[in-house]
Amino acid sequence: MISKRNTCYPGLIGGMLALALASAPAMAGKKHKPSDEREITLIHLSDVHGHMVPHDEDFLFSGDRENSGGVARLATGIKSIREEVGESNSLLFMVGDATHGGAEVLFTLGNAIMPIFNALRIDGFVMGNWDFAYGNRTTRNRYVDAQKGTIPMSRNNQTTLSSTIPACTGSAPPSDCVVIAANYDTVANNVYNFNERTTGAARKPNLSPSNRVFKPWVIKEANGVKVGFVGITSTRLPVQNPLFNLSFRFTKGFNELPRDIADARAAGAQIIVLATELGLSDNLQIAQEIDGIDVLLSGDTHEALPEPIVVTRKNGGRTIIVESGEDAYLGRLDLEIGRNGKIEEFEFSLLEMTDEVAEDTSDYFVPGGIKALVQENIKGFYAGPDFKCHTFGPGGFPFGKGHTLCTPLDEVAGYTEVELERRDVIGDYMNNFIGDATLALGMSTGAPITLDDSFAISNGFRFDIPVFGMGTPLASGGVSDGAITVGELYNFMPFTPAVSIVEFTGGLLRGRYEGFLEGIFDPHPFRHRGGWWMGFSDNMRFVLDLESAPTSVPLQTLGGRILSMELNGKEVDPSKTYTVVSCYPNGEGVDRQCRTSGGRNMSFPCGAFNPDRNTPSVVGLCAPLNNANIVDPTRAPAVLQVAPDDFWVPAQVLREYLKTNVITEAANGPPRKNTFAVPYNGCPATPPAIDQNCDGVPDSVFGEVQPVFGAGPSWLGRGDTGATVTVGDGD
Repeated sequence: MISKRNTCYPGLIGGMLALALASAPAMAGKKHKPSDEREITLIHLSDVHGHMVPHDEDFLFSGDRENSGGVARLATGIKSIREEVGESNSLLFMVGDATHGGAEVLFTLGNAIMPIFNALRIDGFVMGNWDFAYGNRTTRNRYVDAQKGTIPMSRNNQTTLSSTIPACTGSAPPSDCVVIAANYDTVANNVYNFNERTTGAARKPNLSPSNRVFKPWVIKEANGVKVGFVGITSTRLPVQNPLFNLSFRFTKGFNELPRDIADARAAGAQIIVLATELGLSDNLQIAQEIDGIDVLLSGDTHEALPEPIVVTRKNGGRTIIVESGEDAYLGRLDLEIGRNGKIEEFEFSLLEMTDEVAEDTSDYFVPGGIKALVQENIKGFYAGPDFKCHTFGPGGFPFGKGHTLCTPLDEVAGYTEVELERRDVIGDYMNNFIGDATLALGMSTGAPITLDDSFAISNGFRFDIPVFGMGTPLASGGVSDGAITVGELYNFMPFTPAVSIVEFTGGLLRGRYEGFLEGIFDPHPFRHRGGWWMGFSDNMRFVLDLESAPTSVPLQTLGGRILSMELNGKEVDPSKTYTVVSCYPNGEGVDRQCRTSGGRNMSFPCGAFNPDRNTPSVVGLCAPLNNANIVDPTRAPAVLQVAPDDFWVPAQVLREYLKTNVITEAANGPPRKNTFAVPYNGCPATPPAIDQNCDGVPDSVFGEVQPVFGAGPSWLGRGDTGATVTVGDGD
């Protein structure tokens, strides 16, 4: 049997090589093990999000630490585990958003981090929703086996490599302008090829297995055990941006899964490892309903689960679910496979990549180590002789044009007195900051808007890297200075929509927001559409009743989950027009901001951003360059430019705000919370199981980002599967 490890989380044991000593050898003390039993180790990378360099992190066990995480520390962790158990006895699986999440990857279409991933000897990967964000040409060139390196980058592609690869300047053939392909298997059972030029009934997607873009599964071997690795990628692409999923169509993967499991087993797989970017709530439900899944590697909402979740179905079948946060964590799952090909025992460790974990400088992966490889690939983004400007062209922009960054990422943009991080479902400091900064930009344009008739929305980013407030005590000693760097702002908002100003009726907005709440708190997990409520500027207030979940809510309702929606102290009038400042996804129609359609009279803040912290930028208003037939795959170019050349992106908005503001507790903390929830019925005398602390928000026992069992009447849920769900390992 697997001997119980004495788990020592990095940072708690001073002076140790943190990863190497994070656990005693799992195979120690074994005697008389039958020859037909095998022990294997699965290493889980989850939602790395392009985090190439160390950063602040508030660890579950090791406390607040700077200079933690990053891919070079992950490499050390992977190396340590492989050396302990034997490389042939372990498999490395990566799940979720990997190549998108910071400036270094944004401005290189992920090329900056791909040499590191290709060096790690990854055994299997499932893409996340943001991995599709560089457009279908990049996706196919990087991940689709039959198309890797074969598709010339378009002169009107959604993005541009012009500032990072010499051949992408326009002076060389397009075939010389390429993305770096993955040298590992990418699997997904729910992505299908689609011809965007079809019309009418022919636009019905072809869901034939032969029309799938990726392999649905692969078989890998560890210590003589054949492991079937099955993948389901995100289904959120259609609602993120149409340009992300041109030439692709997505299903939930649920209907295909039983057949894929059966096919993998028929091909020799002894155990099945399913990896999905569907989020923890969906994965819990899948594990309850579908037989044959031995291990489920979860990704999407960056849950750092210190213990595995075990689902036991009524027929006795069992699935072990783990999710390993983002780049500051590494998951290790040790399995003992019995003579019957089933998992007899298991143990999971969530390993923390603190500042005590050395960055890899060995020759194990590449000569000189992963740390040196990282430095080589990012040197053009940080202060020094190699720094240069970088350009990212959103959809519709001419090749080589778009948003340009000419400031080193390590330059300080401003300061915060509070920790900036998004972990709460309906409120946090960071999105308060983003909302206030966005409204301030809109009002600086001279647009005829006031606090009584306009507000700003933050799209709800991001379950990710924190930034510590000044004076925060650090577990490793000292305190944080509260500095916010330019690079950290791009971690907050690592994409380049244009900030826009759009008019909506109050009734339409309220109806849309009711729909968003259903996407977060629906008791039916398969109807979840992301784990986030938006952030708002300081003049907007909501009161929510999450216990209610009406099945039919008219757009101009006065009921629903929203009990009150006030702008500057006055209830929003359904028939009145309000102005919203928010982001515009390039390639969308001019009636749409991020997450909300049905607007009119769109305009854009425009004017050159001044990077000097002591000089305010001059901002004006510009009209859309095009307002009809914006996306037409039968045309060249397929996408028309809508935002002006000098449009503003969220990172610039935050930099401008920080020129004159420090993020404070008084302005951004709990005293000004934008969204309140009323307690559930029965609180506080007899609190319901779903809300033990009676704050009106479902307790997140299984992860902290999105309540996995939703909220509202149970009859709206998926139904009782008869399965039991427990937390803990196999001992």
